[in-house]
Amino acid sequence: MADAGTAVRILRRMAGHGSLNTTHRFLHLDTHKITAAGAALSAHLTAIRAPHPSPTPIAMPR
Repeated sequence: MADAGTAVRILRRMAGHGSLNTTHRFLHLDTHKITAAGAALSAHLTAIRAPHPSPTPIAMPR
């Protein structure tokens, strides 16, 4: 459920844990999702930093 985006506080209540630390012990990181998120962030930041091409002039017929 955590991979589906359910908030950790909700998972804590569903599991009946008194502390978020207890819930965190049961969460396991998915390395594929971490790698994909890092790649998406990198691509986003690269696109922001890339120079935007200047518009090409439009030839007007005479």
